[in-house]
Amino acid sequence: MRRGYVILVVGAALLISGIVISVLWAVPFARTILRENTILSDVPIRSAGSVNAHTQVIDTSRPVSLAIHVEPNNSTTTAATTGGQLPNNIIRETVRNPNGIIMTSNEFSKQFFTTFKPDIVGKYTVTIYNLGNSPVNIGVIAGNLPFIGANNKVNFSSLSGIIAGVILIVAGIIVLIAGIIVVILDRRKITSITHASSSSATTTTETIVLARWIDRFIAWLIDFIIVSIGLGILFAVISLPFWLAFPQLFESSNMNMAFRNVGPFNYIISSLVFMAYWTYFESTTGRSIGKNLMHLKTTDLAGKNIDAKTALLESFGKAFLLPLDVILGWIFTNNNRQRIFNRASNTIVIKLKENNTVSNNVTYLKD
Repeated sequence: MRRGYVILVVGAALLISGIVISVLWAVPFARTILRENTILSDVPIRSAGSVNAHTQVIDTSRPVSLAIHVEPNNSTTTAATTGGQLPNNIIRETVRNPNGIIMTSNEFSKQFFTTFKPDIVGKYTVTIYNLGNSPVNIGVIAGNLPFIGANNKVNFSSLSGIIAGVILIVAGIIVLIAGIIVVILDRRKITSITHASSSSATTTTETIVLARWIDRFIAWLIDFIIVSIGLGILFAVISLPFWLAFPQLFESSNMNMAFRNVGPFNYIISSLVFMAYWTYFESTTGRSIGKNLMHLKTTDLAGKNIDAKTALLESFGKAFLLPLDVILGWIFTNNNRQRIFNRASNTIVIKLKENNTVSNNVTYLKD
């Protein structure tokens, strides 16, 4: 196996290991948080109103954490009077132990976090008051957070598995990028050697060499990274004026809500951009940037260039339905290494060779 592919395998192993470790560590971690904490979400509190939450303490050696998140109320009256912005209300939290003794009491206007050491076991009552003139929604987490110690200090040892998983994921991505670079460099060396040897030959071949799946994946990955970076830059440029004019729209709560609402729309827009990208390059030269670096080309069954209509049909599958397109293609059209939409558009992906000619009477040889 060539060194580039060895590096890619190592990178993929690191990436998969990081994902597996993160999931195996995060799932019981999340279960612990859900089991040992009281969680309220989007609870409305009217003006001069209050809401109670209770958390059970069974171990006084561990600190109790209290996190409160304030969001604007979504009622018609509030939206009309505040423009959807968070009103500058004063919020007060009070925590009482089972005997009614106040353990902590604070006032704030937006977000709040604190910890305190419980003195006895039992049910602790958290009361949140809205001292402002406008209704608000709140989110509350009260109980034991494994990663929070005394004095609000983060306990990194409890996050060691997740941190290790993230490190492996980052390392895997870096190694994958290095593997792609090595594969490209090796391909260039092989191409130069092939060119030198073929220049002395007196005969030509009519054999079309079908590209490997791994080479096509690397080409796709290069295209994906390039287009994703371009989309990210474009989004940042478009968002910058709005961020400067309306910074409140880019607060974490508003951004989370926005991503939930426009997630499908973002998928459609990004897929359309990818489809336009591949359609343009493959209808003009047959080679996107990734294919160009990997010495691949999309052609018709005779090895000739394709038109825009064919490129559009061929690109639709990998832009919108790539996993299904590839899996079904690998199962049903593996003789010519075609995706389903390659089959529908009568296209193939070939590996370019120096001084090769093609004709309508061809045979296919797998690389």
